[in-house]
Amino acid sequence: MSTAPQPQPVLSEAEWALVVELLERERGELPAEIHHTRTSALREELRRRLDMVEGLLARLRGQAA
Repeated sequence: MSTAPQPQPVLSEAEWALVVELLERERGELPAEIHHTRTSALREELRRRLDMVEGLLARLRGQAA
């Protein structure tokens, strides 16, 4: 079963700004969520999510420069 690559969405500047804002909000909330999580598996999943959010923000900011 082969999956064809999906076309990339074309977003306006305002839409990209919203994406960055949402990612920044997620980045701000994840550390507290990680701290309050009781299970190590979920904590590790949230850490991976935080890493992904930070990576996306770095890439998006790099495109804007």
